[in-house]
Amino acid sequence: MKHVSKVLVVAWASLLLGHGAFSQTIGEKPFETKMFSIEAISHLGIDDHRFAALSDVQKRSLVEARNDLMDMLQAVEHRRDVTRYATPEMVGKYKTSNALAASMIEPETSILAAGVSDFSFVGTRTIRLHLFAVVSSEGNVVVSEKTAVLKEVDSSWRLAGLE
Repeated sequence: MKHVSKVLVVAWASLLLGHGAFSQTIGEKPFETKMFSIEAISHLGIDDHRFAALSDVQKRSLVEARNDLMDMLQAVEHRRDVTRYATPEMVGKYKTSNALAASMIEPETSILAAGVSDFSFVGTRTIRLHLFAVVSSEGNVVVSEKTAVLKEVDSSWRLAGLE
């Protein structure tokens, strides 16, 4: 009976201490997320009537193009292969995935956040997304703006160029 009591005390202490460590770990992530999340303060200025005039196909295309562009920026930041996010013509301009990524972002620069501030359709299979990125470069946080031209290739949106 004494042995069972010791096992129960050890098990209870382990659960109590484990729960405390678990709670601290869980508590840190929401704090970090809340502390460093980016808040939208106002609308970026795109007219609501402009959105209402879009067809369902156009809306879906815009969201897919935006998602593919953000996936590419994630790949650039995490040093993954970015060629799958670019058109064959764009890939052909650069010898490696690293060279393609370097054409998008300066060395020693980290992408912290990115978003789309405007868009335009150039035909049915090409979209221009005005892109802004909050980047950290040489200890400074700055906003960079570019226009990404995306083309639909094999039912996915691929980067065709930056303006």
